Amino acid sequence: MSYNARPSPNDGASLRTHAPGMTINTYTSRYDAPLLTIVVAAYNVEGYIEEALASVLRQPYGDAIRLVVVDDGSTDDTCAAVQAAMKRDGRNHVELIRQDNAGVSAARNRGMAAVTTPYVGFLDGDDIYLDGFSAAVIPQLADLAWDMVEYNVTIIDDDGRRLEDIEIVPAGSEGGKRMDDAGRRQFVDLFHTFVWARVFRTSLFDIAPFPVARHYEDMAVMPSIYMRARSVFRISSPLLGYRRRFGSITQRALLRDIKDLRTNGLEALAQCGRSEAADFWLRVFNNNFERACHVGARVDRGSFREALEILFAMAADRRKACSDQGRATSRYVAELGRLHLKVGIDRLVHLLKRIVKKALRRRLDRQARPRRHSIN
Repeated sequence: MSYNARPSPNDGASLRTHAPGMTINTYTSRYDAPLLTIVVAAYNVEGYIEEALASVLRQPYGDAIRLVVVDDGSTDDTCAAVQAAMKRDGRNHVELIRQDNAGVSAARNRGMAAVTTPYVGFLDGDDIYLDGFSAAVIPQLADLAWDMVEYNVTIIDDDGRRLEDIEIVPAGSEGGKRMDDAGRRQFVDLFHTFVWARVFRTSLFDIAPFPVARHYEDMAVMPSIYMRARSVFRISSPLLGYRRRFGSITQRALLRDIKDLRTNGLEALAQCGRSEAADFWLRVFNNNFERACHVGARVDRGSFREALEILFAMAADRRKACSDQGRATSRYVAELGRLHLKVGIDRLVHLLKRIVKKALRRRLDRQARPRRHSIN
């Protein structure tokens, strides 16, 4: 497969060489074959999916990007909306795969199986890439030098208005870097594990890497990717718009979420052994544990007791792992004793907020957005 740009006869001066046999036409931004596949998991997003696809198809460097859309058993007009976007595009840049509903992990795995490009990215069916995405990312992929490209994210509302930003790349840390212990430490300290905030070398992933039927699947996958990566290019500009919708999976607290977070934690602890990376994996476990405490304080009343039991089991998991590593201290024993109080206070604050929201008649259930047919 060739990744050479297709130069125009009249603009040879615009060619920029990145590597032997590798050129980009900076005027036309055209490629002989795509560098990047975006896997889009889509389930009942008829009101958003055309906007999501258009946010890719309207980008420059369009010939460098493929889209693989996996319709995960949608019961609305998501499939028809994708087909309409494909017809409007007319360049065979979009592949549509349909499957019975199996969840976002299964959809991503199905899409990954169709990836033939050296790089892969992920987009949820209701999110969008911002206008500068391809101009910032694609030139960094052309010489195949980086294992990952990271960028910042803007949270948007239903109508695309900016709400706030998620900082994946702090100011001053931009540019190409070797992935070393400091880079991994920064990742685990921030622990923003969103797969859609990066573009990856495809070979970093195992076959079917996302654990099926598990919530917080990104938290299960991303630490291993950071351990495998040897280089990263960092961009501090926001390049993706993450849609905040009331009623989405990330805004509900379920008992199964805590169980899944414990599974993530146990998998992290299993990586510890007595390796040099033990500290990294203990920190990964701690991040899953802290998230589980946050979720546990927000489950329904009937699930709260069982949630506490799982949290205490996770605390015991951590204490044993620290003991095995010769790191057991009185601090960890004291933290176990304070766990019940911490979660109880967090739960009280959560319940008070719910009362206030109810008094203010704030609706938290998701409202379906009608399909928008005029997206170009």
